[in-house]
Amino acid sequence: MVHYRPSRDRGPFRVQAMLGAALLLCVAAGVGVVAQTKRDFNVSAKKFRFTVSGTDAQEIKVSQDDLVRITLEAEDIPHSFTLPDYRIQKRVEPGHEVMFEFRAEKAGRFEFHCSMTNDSCRERGMVGALIVVAR
Repeated sequence: MVHYRPSRDRGPFRVQAMLGAALLLCVAAGVGVVAQTKRDFNVSAKKFRFTVSGTDAQEIKVSQDDLVRITLEAEDIPHSFTLPDYRIQKRVEPGHEVMFEFRAEKAGRFEFHCSMTNDSCRERGMVGALIVVAR
């Protein structure tokens, strides 16, 4: 008859398990830090033109997975900020602000525009771009 005798030396296994768990925690924490970048932009809409954070460039440039916060204001008439690829459409009245956030999950160049139909803003050039750079 053969008797099974369990080994009492489990030290190397425990050390490896602890090192593996520590590595997993470090990787998870690193991923969380990368995804936490927050970007703020002020977008102003004035008849047939957007300005982004005080510049004439009608572009918002971020990195993939950034949390984007936009404060939208209209200077003259009601306007909208429509970003179809992210399913965002916000309307703002003159003299008011609308703030919204979204995660820039998709890399690429995406058009945003004013979709107010009464003035045909998009056809008159009220168009900008969200540029999301891949990580």
